[in-house]
Amino acid sequence: MKQIASLKDLAFVAEIFYTVSPDLHRMARLEGGKVVELDFEIPEKPKSLLGGIFLGRVIEIQKPLQAAFVDIGQAKPGLLPLREGKLSPLKQGDTVLVQVSRTENPLENKGVRLTRLITLALGPLLYTPFAPGLSLSKKLKQREAFKGLFPLRVEEGLIVRYWASSEDSLQEVFLRLRGEWEAIQKQLFGKPPLCLQPAPDLLTRILRGLTSSDTFVIDDRRLAALTEGMGLFSRERAFDERCEEAWESLFSPEVPLPQGGSLYIEETHGLVVMDVNSGGALRNVLSFNRGAIQEALRQVRLRDLGGKIVIDLIAAPKKVGSLLQGLDIPSNLEIWGVSLMGLLELTRRKQRLSLPQRLKLNLN
Repeated sequence: MKQIASLKDLAFVAEIFYTVSPDLHRMARLEGGKVVELDFEIPEKPKSLLGGIFLGRVIEIQKPLQAAFVDIGQAKPGLLPLREGKLSPLKQGDTVLVQVSRTENPLENKGVRLTRLITLALGPLLYTPFAPGLSLSKKLKQREAFKGLFPLRVEEGLIVRYWASSEDSLQEVFLRLRGEWEAIQKQLFGKPPLCLQPAPDLLTRILRGLTSSDTFVIDDRRLAALTEGMGLFSRERAFDERCEEAWESLFSPEVPLPQGGSLYIEETHGLVVMDVNSGGALRNVLSFNRGAIQEALRQVRLRDLGGKIVIDLIAAPKKVGSLLQGLDIPSNLEIWGVSLMGLLELTRRKQRLSLPQRLKLNLN
């Protein structure tokens, strides 16, 4: 097991810190010294189903919804779209292989969302057995180096994400993903409902997402031993002031902006609203709005916000080109433009309740 003397000795581009207390495990990811992602897990409570793979049974077809209700062995059936890619139509009584794409929503009394388009993730690779072909991220450097690198079969698909490096052993990662898929296929003769691959817990998700440039620090010796050398054990508490401040900020709707002023965040039933306040710090409108958008995008990731999101900027222009110039836009976020009311509109795929909502449900 690796061990470090002091957290102050670390200076990495991407750092993941995992801190453990008896009733709560917390994670913080830092990029460029800033906290960009937080998550938690309560050891004694049931784990999330997100990403779990099940053999289910279609119990009802709802044509008005263009969806099917599928029994996967949970309290509520999951909702599965009838049309996905080129997959065959479904009928009541069918046995179907599905993956949980969105967790249940206890606030709205809704069950999980399901998909037949199975995806297996490991490092920078996504294995897609029902979407054949090689897909390379537009942000990926040295794209030509990845073409022909993977011995894909006709029915196999693979997505290479932007942080992949041609120097990593990606062929080994690919073969491991293929092996996982083959192991799942061997279980397809079971009787539904049946869990074929449980959803990964927080520690497993972190380990499966690590790349060679990431550093993972954990302050629990037993859990650090389970990382098989991928984690650095620290005798000090893994969370420093940056992590704790980011964690505490989740409980406040108001976030200070680096250039002055603040961002007020409110989650409603249908969308997330962000209101930009200059607080008398306005000197250059364009520069101020750019800074506000960059912080808003960080908060979207930090708080795990999803669905429809609107940002009320200061005198927003009709065209967004100048606003977004030079900003780091996450690949899983779609920016639609500025509405007639001057609101910047964007969407982000919603896979679960936001982090503040999950904290409120689980810690109260």
